[in-house]
Amino acid sequence: MQGDFGTLLRQYRYSTGWTQEELAEQSGLSTHAISVLESGRRRPRLSSVARLATALGLEPADRDRLLAAARGDGEPEPRSGGEQPAEQVVPRLLPYAVPDFVGRRGEVDRLLALAAGPVGARARPLVISAIDGMAGVGKTALAVHIGHALADRFPDGQLFVDLRGATPGQPPLEPGAALAGLLRAVGVAENALPPHTEERAQLWRSRAAGKRYLLVLDNAVDAAQVRPLIPGDPRCLVLVTSRRRMPGLDGAVAVPLDVLSHDEAVELFTRVAGADRVAGHAAAVEEIVTRCGRLPLALRIAAARLAHHPAWTPAELLQRIRRPQRLLTELSNHDQSVAAAFVESYHSLTPAQRGAFRLAAVHPGEDVTPHALAALVDAPLDETEELLESLHNHHLLIEHAAFRYSFHDLLRAFAGELLAREASTPVPRAALVRLFDHYRHTAASAMDLLVPLERHHRPQPPAPGGARGGAPLVFAGPAEATDWLAREHANLLALTRHAAEADLPEYAADLPAILWRHLKRHLPAQEALGLGLSALRATRQLGSQAREAAALRHLGLVQYQLGDFPQALDLLHRALELQRRTGNRSGEAHVLANLGLTLTRTGRLEEALDHHREALRLARELPEPAVESIALTNLGPTLTRLGRMREALDHHHEALEFHRRGGNRLGRAIALNQFGEHQQRLNRHPEALDLYQEALELHRDLGDTFGQAESHTLLGDALLAMDAPESALRHYLAALEYLPHTGERYNLGRIHTGMARTHLRLGEPGTARKHAELAVGILAALDVPEADEARALLASLPE
Repeated sequence: MQGDFGTLLRQYRYSTGWTQEELAEQSGLSTHAISVLESGRRRPRLSSVARLATALGLEPADRDRLLAAARGDGEPEPRSGGEQPAEQVVPRLLPYAVPDFVGRRGEVDRLLALAAGPVGARARPLVISAIDGMAGVGKTALAVHIGHALADRFPDGQLFVDLRGATPGQPPLEPGAALAGLLRAVGVAENALPPHTEERAQLWRSRAAGKRYLLVLDNAVDAAQVRPLIPGDPRCLVLVTSRRRMPGLDGAVAVPLDVLSHDEAVELFTRVAGADRVAGHAAAVEEIVTRCGRLPLALRIAAARLAHHPAWTPAELLQRIRRPQRLLTELSNHDQSVAAAFVESYHSLTPAQRGAFRLAAVHPGEDVTPHALAALVDAPLDETEELLESLHNHHLLIEHAAFRYSFHDLLRAFAGELLAREASTPVPRAALVRLFDHYRHTAASAMDLLVPLERHHRPQPPAPGGARGGAPLVFAGPAEATDWLAREHANLLALTRHAAEADLPEYAADLPAILWRHLKRHLPAQEALGLGLSALRATRQLGSQAREAAALRHLGLVQYQLGDFPQALDLLHRALELQRRTGNRSGEAHVLANLGLTLTRTGRLEEALDHHREALRLARELPEPAVESIALTNLGPTLTRLGRMREALDHHHEALEFHRRGGNRLGRAIALNQFGEHQQRLNRHPEALDLYQEALELHRDLGDTFGQAESHTLLGDALLAMDAPESALRHYLAALEYLPHTGERYNLGRIHTGMARTHLRLGEPGTARKHAELAVGILAALDVPEADEARALLASLPE
């Protein structure tokens, strides 16, 4: 450090990260005295210099340098023998900071804290911050913003090098060329530049020794390009930006950048376009921001287009970018283009990585896993995991959860455009079929573990037959299968819908049939209805009566859940006719059991009993354990409603034992609830309460929202019968939380009946009447026997 005393003192203070007040406190001088000394308005006393040197913890050479500056003595800077004298320059090479910089508060605070060093430390280690993120996310803007904010802490200079890691039409800058630029910037003459990269790196480190430089290395290609450019002096700060993560850059602190928050994105768009141009168009601006994926580059381009078209409003801009096939085209403006930025990232990939990037976009779901991508690219799993890791490191995929990768919306659109160029080839279609094969087979494996008794009622697809793809996913047990179904739920739904759109009727029919038991307990009935109708159309397209009969049965049970019992009965009778026509006695037994359940709900108890008994007889004759379990489970409730309590009790016990023996936890939970209703009819409320509680715990463990709603409703009924209305109300309210998901209207009517009775017991007749009115409206529309009970309750309440 050279120069007058004031400048030298200020540089040493900056090296500690202290304010003038902090140095004053450590040295015993006043803040005013330090301010005057740093300004050069007064020559210091040597005793004050000694106190300052001690407080700053200066090394002997630095202490002597400070004392020499205080006396006004000159001190020539030593040079190596062959080095030419250098011009004393202070480089200020940072690009201009954009005036509309928005957000990044967390990243800015973190980088400023890193630059300041540990609290209380007299010196800090060299700080290297690696800012990484996808193309257009604002890495350079952040680095330059930080550079300007910290410029006064680095008085020896602020340097900026574009390493051209992703610059259209230009190769990455070689480290030797980058070092030559840095050396020239700090005053090394052209004829003094060493010829070799390593010698230049040594000279650069020598030049940076004792200096406080801020160095921005922008657009780096990888850690190997950056390492020779890192100065050795700990008083320097290095900011690196790259589209790639740099785990190999030792000592670097990673600062990954995501897209802006929604509010920050709206603010950026507003600043660039002009507040007056967006006033009164909040809805349009919000949609523009969403369609731009909150990516700063896309937002700037879109806002600039609006700003330069005075006749446009945000509505006209939105109309243009709403067209998916035109989105990336619209997000270009002279020398800026989102697509061009993506192209450079794409071109930096290997051929295998490019293929994986394109084919990942074939997946119609929310995210892609290593097994799914292995199917798409037809490669072994270990290769696929490396491909995903590389795409993640290039910020072309987002790892939003462990081993689950998704696209940014604009990158998905970009990959889609690349795929469109291959539309005439068989590659995307073949990849999609392999993906469906993977999911169909894996879903069947999961359901076979969870509901083994119904295995032969589901399609049994062959193992995927890719030429190079990895082995099929194998589950260690039911817990892993349940976890996979939960994590892949959204993808499975997206694939099922896409199968119909892609004219793949085999998968549109098979996936809902395979997943039926899972979807019945985890999908709102209205959504299940749409999938069921699509599956039915697919079975008819295939001309498969067996598949059609299964689809009709499933649709009938969805209508049962929705409370359209006449439609449910019609669909089930059509399914029964098909099963009998094709001679499928197992399927016939299954439908008979479902008809018995539906007839019980509508109050046609004797008919229901006949169907249950016929189903049970067929099931035992075949034998058919899956149908036997259903018939046993449903016989008890029907007999209970008929008042044949002793006979019902035998069936309840038999059903519970059957499920216990078979390890069927869902079947056991359902049977527990039904046995509880039997006990409650006998006024054994504490016994019923225990049964309901056990069932609730099982449903909760299984993640079964439908079952949890049922158990909470029954717990409310039991607690109300035990004169505990406040506890009952809590369970009714808990049941209500699940019903919007299940779409089950019958239970909703029962809950309102229970809540009406509960509020009446709590001395709230007005609230009770409101719930009774709702119960009557729902149950009467369903035309079920419980409607009479609700009407009687409503009639008893004061208006």
